[in-house]
Amino acid sequence: MQTSEVESPSPRAQIRRSALLFGLYILGLFGLLYGLDRQLVDPFTRGIAQLARTILLLGGTEATVHDKVVTTPLFSVAIQNNCNAIYETALFVSAILAYPATWRQRLWGVLLGSGALYILNLMRVLSLIYVGSHFRPYFDTAHIYVWQSLFIVFALGLWLFWAGALARHPQS
Repeated sequence: MQTSEVESPSPRAQIRRSALLFGLYILGLFGLLYGLDRQLVDPFTRGIAQLARTILLLGGTEATVHDKVVTTPLFSVAIQNNCNAIYETALFVSAILAYPATWRQRLWGVLLGSGALYILNLMRVLSLIYVGSHFRPYFDTAHIYVWQSLFIVFALGLWLFWAGALARHPQS
C-alpha cells in the first residue's frame, strides 16, 4: 500500500497566497461598503455621532447631534466616512481573514479587533471634540497627524498581537 504525503506549501507560496487573499478581501469589503454607503455606512456613522453625544451628556457636556454632526457649546465636529473607522476596520478584517488560521480564530480576531477599533475611534471623536473646544489651533494637527498615525499604529499592532498569539498557541 502506497501512502501519499501532502506537501505543505513553501513559505514563499504561503506569503503569496495570503497577499492575494488580502487584496481580494480588501476589494470585496471596500466594494461592499461603497455599494452600501447609504444603507450601512451612513447609519453606522450616525450611530457614532449619537453615542459620542450620549457620552458627552453623561460627562456633563451639553451636546446635540444633527445627522453626523456633534455640536457642543464650544465646538462642532462632522464625522465623515474617513472619520468613522469603517474602512480602517475593513482593512484590519481583510488582514485577519487572509491570515492562515482557523475560521474560529479568525472570527475571534475580527470580533475583538473590530470592537477595539470601534472603541478607539469613539475615543478619537471625543478627544477631537475636546481639542477643538479647548485647543482649537491644534485641532487639524490632532485630527490629521496625531490620530491618523495612532490609528494606523494601533490597528497594525492589534493585528501583530493577534497573529503573534496564534503563532505562540496555534491550536487555541
